[in-house]
Amino acid sequence: MASQQDQPPQDVGKVQLSLSLRTSPPHTLSVHDPSPSEPLRLVAAVEQTASPFPERAVTVLAKYSCLDHSPSGDAFALLHIKSPRIIAGPDDDDDDDAQCPAPELTLRPTKRVTHVRVSGDPDLLKRREEEDGFDFVTVPPVGRGRAEVVWELSPARLVRKLGRADEPVRDKLLRFLRPGDVYMIAPSSHLRSCWWAFGSLEDDGEEEEGPGEKGEKKKKRKVARWTLPDDLPLVRAPGMDETEDVARRLRDLVDLHDVNRLSSRSAVEGEQRPVVRDMRAEGWVFGEPEAGLTMVTAKDQGEAVFTITE
Repeated sequence: MASQQDQPPQDVGKVQLSLSLRTSPPHTLSVHDPSPSEPLRLVAAVEQTASPFPERAVTVLAKYSCLDHSPSGDAFALLHIKSPRIIAGPDDDDDDDAQCPAPELTLRPTKRVTHVRVSGDPDLLKRREEEDGFDFVTVPPVGRGRAEVVWELSPARLVRKLGRADEPVRDKLLRFLRPGDVYMIAPSSHLRSCWWAFGSLEDDGEEEEGPGEKGEKKKKRKVARWTLPDDLPLVRAPGMDETEDVARRLRDLVDLHDVNRLSSRSAVEGEQRPVVRDMRAEGWVFGEPEAGLTMVTAKDQGEAVFTITE
């Protein structure tokens, strides 16, 4: 990741990420095909549209965000088709049924668990291989492309909350969906990330020969779960974020644990308050202030729609 002591540009502001959604061809879901050879996919594209450091990439923790695609925290875990036939009522006639529109499907992160720690290890990189899926998304610098996150929206997934749990997917498709209905997937207002930093995580974190003198080693990268307090600007003087005052106000938005309060019900016995300067010297990267990054919906939303077909 880029050094905190890089010379900043003159303009001061926030990083802005723009999110757009689209579905993959053929943009359809057939009521007669519970196992399509080309399953429907939803693609979220993210790009930087503003930054005080436009030449830097940005890395975002997908966990607990609208980009989460881990098994337990999938941003689409609650996403399923709401049947217009159920909404209209089983006793309504065909005319009334036809007047009931297909509802919009909303992308939103799942609700976080706030009373237990996710893990005791403060290094988020060590959690990437866990079942919980602490994945990161690296967004290129401003004007240099976008990052994409993909979800597969199989028929079984979309109708899993319709009908009986033991009912075959084919029967659910035929019983609850109407050919001709068009569903739209749209982002909710909860576009956020609880951890982000400048730079990329392409380095695997292993120690290796550096570019300097023979035998010089690169520091093994470690990603600290703590973020800097929101009152710190993104453009700041060297060492401004390494003071004792900042250490006391570090925020743990990942595990929701306050290391400065022993009474925290998720506290880890014996854990010490981070010393930012020393930890950086050991290769630790801290999250930037949460308030320094905003996510917005792109004006051009693409084609985040799919149609129910025969």
